Amino acid sequence: MLEPWNSATLLPPPVNLFLCVTKFDVSALKHVFNNIIKVLSKQSPLHKESAICSRFLYKYDKKFRNDIGYRNFRKVNTALKKYLALNLMKDIENFLFALPSEGDDLYLPTRQMLEFVLLRIMTFSKIMLRVCVCSKQAAVFYLDRIKRGESHWMSLLPYALLSRLWSMSMVLLQHTTTWYSNLYPYLNKLQVKGVHFLPENYNLPEDLEQWLDLKNIDEFGRFEWAQKKLVDIDDTLIDGDDNDLFDNILGYVNQNNEDQAESDHEEDIKSLPLLEKNQENPLPVPTVTKIDHGVVLSRESFKTLLNSNKSFVKDKIPPPAPPVKVIEHSYEKITNSSSLRKFIEMEEKFRNECDSKSLTSHMSLMQWHALKNALLKLCDKVTNRKIDKKFHKIWKQKCLDYM
Repeated sequence: MLEPWNSATLLPPPVNLFLCVTKFDVSALKHVFNNIIKVLSKQSPLHKESAICSRFLYKYDKKFRNDIGYRNFRKVNTALKKYLALNLMKDIENFLFALPSEGDDLYLPTRQMLEFVLLRIMTFSKIMLRVCVCSKQAAVFYLDRIKRGESHWMSLLPYALLSRLWSMSMVLLQHTTTWYSNLYPYLNKLQVKGVHFLPENYNLPEDLEQWLDLKNIDEFGRFEWAQKKLVDIDDTLIDGDDNDLFDNILGYVNQNNEDQAESDHEEDIKSLPLLEKNQENPLPVPTVTKIDHGVVLSRESFKTLLNSNKSFVKDKIPPPAPPVKVIEHSYEKITNSSSLRKFIEMEEKFRNECDSKSLTSHMSLMQWHALKNALLKLCDKVTNRKIDKKFHKIWKQKCLDYM
């Protein structure tokens, strides 16, 4: 039997009210529900990323259908479809409309209605956790493809998409724990009216963060690789107090270094006998018996010899290299299609070389391709009238506005 939070066929309890005699802070409860609606109403970026995800899966299904990363990516898309079918905001609004305005007689919703809202929040948190885990698992494989250069152009898009989905789902996951912790204390203040819709002996968790095990969320999505390097650690290091552990580890490392140094010294000693054999028969040292005092030169001959050496050194020095011509790269000097083509080629070269002269270094690769295609279309036109004005208009819209 499925748990209530995982059941899609669970029907909401009927709308029912009871007269509250004790003191109850309705404004605080309304404030919590208004915050939930405020967060859920601003999830259009997540909906756009979900649409991009489904389109990517449809386009590259034949190419990556046997890839493990692609299969995890499909799990992310399935979780996002369940998120869109959940419609948590409608359940929040139904409970909020049942809350009365502050007055003498307070007719509050029943406990079953708040339990249903908490169950929907649990379902929402489980879906976001599923998106986090699967997106991390899929991103590992796409990042590996990018590093290896295998279909890297088609792997950049899903890797960036998975990163954005992971960050959004993590933020919503933190929000759900806050919502649940704020609403759970109100269960004891509401009364039960009618039939229980939850199974018997089923209790809602008091702490949603502990129920989801968010403290170990960094461990979710990690793979236990088969190839692991086993390290044997001496048990004697652990004996003794905790304060001596650091000293024992340092001693263990120093002992290993000394053993390594001794082994290297023994290898050097093995090569010494060859040297000793060579030292038994030393090489004869030549003895110098005659000293060369040189030849006496006059002052005139010495000056002519010195001038000839200076002229030889001057002839040997190569001529200075011509100054390097600095290429000016500016978008303000474009007047016709030929200058525009040269500008596109130079900008492409500077971007590939990661040069500081690049004028579009702040743009991503997709944005640069969009700008480049628009400028190439401008070059291909037959009439080149007012090409500079058209260029500046496109440059402002697709380059300067992104700064």
